[in-house]
Amino acid sequence: MYDVDGNRISEFKAEENRRTIGEDELGEYLPQAVVAVEDRRFYEHYGADFAGIGRAAWEDLQTLTVSQGGSTITEQLMKNLYISEERRGNISLWRRLEQAGLAFAYERRHTKDEILTAYLNTVYFGDGAYGAEEAAETYFGKSAADLTLDEAAALAGFLHSPSTYLPEEDGEGSEIATERRDAVLEMMYEQAMISSEEMDEAEDVALAFSPDQPPDDPVHEPFVEAVWREVETEIGAEALERGGLTIYTTLDPTLQQEAADSVEETLDESGDPSGAVVSVEPQNGAIRALTGQKDDFNLALDARRQPGSAFKPFVLATALKEFVSPDATYYYSRNLSIDYEGEVYEVQNYDGVERGRIPLSQAMAESDNAVHVQLALDLGLGNVTETAAAMGVTTPVDPYPATAIGGLGTGVSALEMASAYATFAASGIHREPYAVELVDKSNFGESESVYDHKLEGRRVLSGNQAAVGTEVLRRVVRSGTASFYHDLDSEIGRPSAGKTGTTDDFVDAWYVGYTPRLSTAVWVGYPEGHKPMLDVHDESVVNGETLPMDIWSTYMAGATAGDPVFDFPRPDRREFVPLFRGYAASPAPALGGAPPRIIPPPRERLNGAR
Repeated sequence: MYDVDGNRISEFKAEENRRTIGEDELGEYLPQAVVAVEDRRFYEHYGADFAGIGRAAWEDLQTLTVSQGGSTITEQLMKNLYISEERRGNISLWRRLEQAGLAFAYERRHTKDEILTAYLNTVYFGDGAYGAEEAAETYFGKSAADLTLDEAAALAGFLHSPSTYLPEEDGEGSEIATERRDAVLEMMYEQAMISSEEMDEAEDVALAFSPDQPPDDPVHEPFVEAVWREVETEIGAEALERGGLTIYTTLDPTLQQEAADSVEETLDESGDPSGAVVSVEPQNGAIRALTGQKDDFNLALDARRQPGSAFKPFVLATALKEFVSPDATYYYSRNLSIDYEGEVYEVQNYDGVERGRIPLSQAMAESDNAVHVQLALDLGLGNVTETAAAMGVTTPVDPYPATAIGGLGTGVSALEMASAYATFAASGIHREPYAVELVDKSNFGESESVYDHKLEGRRVLSGNQAAVGTEVLRRVVRSGTASFYHDLDSEIGRPSAGKTGTTDDFVDAWYVGYTPRLSTAVWVGYPEGHKPMLDVHDESVVNGETLPMDIWSTYMAGATAGDPVFDFPRPDRREFVPLFRGYAASPAPALGGAPPRIIPPPRERLNGAR
């Protein structure tokens, strides 16, 4: 598995690790060494050594025992390919005759070089390595084509008893492995494959194995899991089990490290909550970073948590689809008691604040609960959930009044939120998030593509509607809840838009934001759920404006460093009209001038959900 820079980030090992290669990739020495050890008459016989079978049978009759007897390379290949594992231990005369018959028939249809190539791709060399290429990588850290004479002789010698010659922990060749290598070199000399000078020179080389490959970097683990699931979905579990795959991913290693570091640096004390960060590229849906793991639980993929007010932009998007003007549509911000389908819903703002008559744009900046519930009811709660799904919220969302302010039945993942907000940044087009660009399968030196991601998109908003939505969310950054303790434009060096989110009792806290080129969701909370985040890092409470924004700002400053600075498209407001119906129909004089800038409460005195 490789990142976007072509660096290996992980490797899945099956019970049999094998990479098949072609005849021209086996190198100069290994085929000769294997023939010298395993079957010196390989190029002379017709697949089976019937004389050897006869001698073994005569000896069995004389001693009343069963001996294995010699097998040709072709017979061994037939055993590996066509004799079931449970029958391979049966060394009776009849089983050996069956194997010999298969070998004789096989040689009538295949050349010696084809047979030797197939054998070297299937035979077991020990230490979990099947085939010459995997063995060369396992023992010497190189391809079979690059093996030196002494290394090839060592590998050929291992076929005799693979477990006997495993390398020492320090990478040095054991004495018994060296003796076996030298014995193979002598066999090659006796069969005129090498000269005496070549033999002496190879024997003088100290047998040294390459050290074990370092373990996978744990910083990649959450993303690697996403890749595994995607490959399994696209090409099936069986293809994964068979192996031979090269997987090219969307991972940007710099962003992945920045994401992990930002969480670790912010949540760095014992007892701190956990965090998850996901970045998606809006123009194509590529997942560039995905981190957040607690024990074996992938927080970025599998933690379905309540988004709180981070869900409100989906209500806004639904209004924009109906050309509702965020600046010219006013609602009364007040405590509400709503009878919906026989149930009464009490809706209050953070700290019980009632703001009076305000436009939708100000309601978003101040994260007003009452206004967004009224707006969602006017638009139709089913329409809101449909918009959220179209933008990238894949977890089913039920249409209830609480949904408008992020009170969901199941919750959402950080990946869903990053993907959904990317729809605004992509001018209203949603592209499914993906982690796998290309999967190639190698077979005997030939490579074929078995999966190639196709770039597709679905328009959810018009480009102008998305631009208006971004302008509203820009106000959250410049003068709304996201400006309480951060100046994001200055901190990351470029314009951004986004929304804070906090759930009841401070159980979950979010900040989801985007630039024109990167959409990033940050979630902070305790993995076990239902545990309030109180008295963390001298904060009396944790909400979307505090630790999530600390992480987002730190991460995005590093993630976008050096990138060109782009501004968002300017919207045309002329196609948007006020909404006059339902809960919005309360008469009141128009407010003149720009809405006032929000005055933030002291950070240590926040004591409710927003």
